[in-house]
Parts: sequence; structure tokens; C-alpha cells
Amino acid sequence: MYAVKNRYYKHSKLDEKRFRKILELFSKDITAVECAKETGVNVRSVNSIYLKLRDRIAHWCESNASGTPGLHASRDKNELSDGSVSAYLDSPSDGVVGIYLYLMDNLVYCSLMNGKALGDPEPLEEGQWREYPVGVDVRRDMRLKIKNSTYQSAHKVGDIERIESFGHFLRLRLTKFKGLRREKFYFHLKESEYRYNHRDQDLNSLLLGMLGETPIE
Repeated sequence: MYAVKNRYYKHSKLDEKRFRKILELFSKDITAVECAKETGVNVRSVNSIYLKLRDRIAHWCESNASGTPGLHASRDKNELSDGSVSAYLDSPSDGVVGIYLYLMDNLVYCSLMNGKALGDPEPLEEGQWREYPVGVDVRRDMRLKIKNSTYQSAHKVGDIERIESFGHFLRLRLTKFKGLRREKFYFHLKESEYRYNHRDQDLNSLLLGMLGETPIE
């Protein structure tokens, strides 16, 4: 079977109409299994498309977060360690992944800790991203773990509320997957970041525009 014309998915055997339906369901945060049932496309193909979309979203977040500290981390540095010890923890094997949340205005940017040592917060100038270390309990309930020192070192009024708001959003998304493989966590984290930062916009239109400029392959 030859590839068909699809402006959003290069070399695809999937016609554009069905692809746009899959993208619409992805935008609504419908799982791959439910999407496959509704579109008649097999789960493996839908999962493949979902993975490509999450990878594209992660790249978009990385390249469009100008000035954020997380931009210094390359893709290989965004991979999780073996999980024996999290940089966030004082004890090993707790199932908590350490991440940094960077806040500015209503935006949240996420970056994995990858063993970076936690130090005292540096003085910030107006307009800088504000950094907060937190943990995500990936083994149990996907809740954010926030240390007392994080509460005490809040740089700006409302930052803790923003962190907790994002944490609630992240937990609602991730718990429905009923478990995540560690190597996929980063992409779900960045997808959640993208969805949260565009929560008042039409995600389907945004993704169509993104893929119209640079299709997935």
C-alpha cells in the first residue's frame, strides 16, 4: 500500500481525514485505546501517532521556551536515571521523580533534575523564570511532593498556588494511564506542560498549525 496525501503526516498510509480525527481525539486527551475504537484504526498505529505527537510537542516546548534554564538540557539529559535515587529525595527507591518547575506569569516550564544538586535559591530580577524543585510520585498516585523549604522560599505571591494548580492538572492526566514507563515520563510531562499553558485555547487548531508547518514522519 502506497502513502497517501497527508499534509500533517509524511509518508503515511493513513488518509488525512482519519488522521485529523485522531488528532482531534488526541487534543481532547482521549486515550489511544478509546481513539482506536472510535476511528477503526488499530491501537498500535494510534499509539505510534500519539508517540510522534508527544515527541513533537516536547520539541516545540524546548525550542519555544526562550530564556528558560531548562533549555540548557539536551535530549539525552532529559532521560530518567535508573531510578535508584532521585535527586529530589533524601532516601533511595521512593518512586519519586525529581523535576524543576519554572514559573513566569501564568506559564509553567518543566525540566527533569537529573541529579542536579539542590542549592539555595539565587536572587531573581523582575522578568526572570522562578525555579522550584518538586517531586512526582510516579509509583503510586502521581501527586506532587513539595518540601517545606519550597513553601518557605517562594519568590512571588501566588507561586505555590500555581505549582499546586499544575500538580493537580498533571495528576488528573497521568493517573488515567494506570502506570507509565519511565522512559515515557518526560514526554507526558512536556505534553502536560503544553496542555496546561494552552488550556484556554483550542488545542486541535494549535496542533494542526504546528503540524502544517512541520509534519510528523
